Amino acid sequence: MTDASLTDLDLAELGIGAQFTHDRDGRMVAENEPDGDGDPAPRVFVTWTGSGYAWRVRHDVPEVVVQRLEALVAAQPVTGDLGSQSVQPDAMLDALRGDREPQIGFQGPAYRFPATMPATIEVTRISRANLQLLHRVVPNLDALDRDFDGVEPWMAVVQDGAAVATCYSCRLSGRAAQARVDTAPPYRGRGYAPAMVAAWAQAVRETGRVPLYGTTWDNMASQAVARKLGLVQFGVSVALL
Repeated sequence: MTDASLTDLDLAELGIGAQFTHDRDGRMVAENEPDGDGDPAPRVFVTWTGSGYAWRVRHDVPEVVVQRLEALVAAQPVTGDLGSQSVQPDAMLDALRGDREPQIGFQGPAYRFPATMPATIEVTRISRANLQLLHRVVPNLDALDRDFDGVEPWMAVVQDGAAVATCYSCRLSGRAAQARVDTAPPYRGRGYAPAMVAAWAQAVRETGRVPLYGTTWDNMASQAVARKLGLVQFGVSVALL
């Protein structure tokens, strides 16, 4: 499986599969944390793309509500133009209304990676052998050591013998991985994030998985990283709580 062979809708499905755990019926259960102790999933998660809509409901959403949501999604046009499509989250919120007031958890763009990206800054691959490099940025290295398989690959920019910026797989499945980037405040604005994300994406591809990158509309720094790397927006994701 290669990134280029996948449609935008394929990528949206892979993203949801990596972000949440699911029950036997394909309903979401929880955030896909490496230690298996993630927060409950949102009641609805949907990513719309130019080629269709990928969405899931949480396992405890009543079937009558699921049917209303299915009708709403089925009624939405697929125009091939991401900018002209929307799942109308207000209508979905109305369908969820019941014993408590629903709300939008977050909204933001979802990106795919280009075939190649420039390597501009030296990046270090973190493994169990050099985990101590993370002592400034990870409060519990013992816990990370236990769960390390669930966050690989992990990249870092190292200064004076310690990591000052990191990029790792915050969500990982057998088919895809999503990135999380953290940079210590004194080291921001130096171009570390794009370099780490590029190295991370290449390492993810070497495992046979598809790298994915997503953020929220108000996270200007993450959107700047996407622009610098030439990432291509394939969808918009919305979580309904």
